[in-house]
Amino acid sequence: MKLAFASAAWVDEARRVLEDLVSTRGEAGRKFSVCERFTTAPTDVAPSGTAAWHFRIDGKSVTVGAGEIGDADVQITADYRATLPAARLVYTREILAARATQRAAAPPPGIKGDMTKAPPYLVELHNRLALVTV
Repeated sequence: MKLAFASAAWVDEARRVLEDLVSTRGEAGRKFSVCERFTTAPTDVAPSGTAAWHFRIDGKSVTVGAGEIGDADVQITADYRATLPAARLVYTREILAARATQRAAAPPPGIKGDMTKAPPYLVELHNRLALVTV
């Protein structure tokens, strides 16, 4: 099954994966939230041209939804098409190490907040979604 990046079906898959990861790897008392916003999205993904989704982790529970929230720990805004290659990329240890070096040199544009506070299992969320993203 392949899903259009940031589409309603893709967000549903993200919910399914996050519910699995958070229920098995979440830590009591640990909270983290993200809101991602993608501009110039195709109209079949987002009729307005902006696709957005968010999640809030609280211990071993998570809520996931379409649309933007203004109080997420991390806010990401990026161009839809420019993001697609990264959304489809499965992160290997080498890729993660290179990204960490790049972030130390210059934080990526479009990210507000501290991604270093993200639970480590979010890499697995990304990788599972990368396998189904078109």
